[in-house]
Amino acid sequence: MRPYPILGMLLLTSACGSGSFPTVLTASPATNPADATACVRDKLKPLGYQQTAYDETDYRVTARKVDNSVHRADPQYRRNVDRLEVQAAPGADGKTSLTVTGRTFAEFETQRGPTEVEERASADVKRSAQAILDTCGRP
Repeated sequence: MRPYPILGMLLLTSACGSGSFPTVLTASPATNPADATACVRDKLKPLGYQQTAYDETDYRVTARKVDNSVHRADPQYRRNVDRLEVQAAPGADGKTSLTVTGRTFAEFETQRGPTEVEERASADVKRSAQAILDTCGRP
């Protein structure tokens, strides 16, 4: 019998994988996409996020929040950055679909300049995504 080292390597790689990095939450609010997006934009500032982009035609909003409270022993590490990406879209059934994606990035200072590496979503970005969904995603 011939051993299959590739199969073993694939199993090991999938078992050691880090899983999904972002947190993705969805809801179907009773409002139209424009009103849902306006609600999201109003909720960002109280949560401490700075809006970085707004697409009025596609109902998309992105925001970021710098987290300087996390420290690491790596001298190149600078800080964590939490990002929220929100998309409101009209559904085929006439209902609005609201999707909130929360991501966390570790920012490092390298020879090439600031470099971001995506990490597992932080507890703070998960709470913020849920707060937006609770406020703006009610049916």
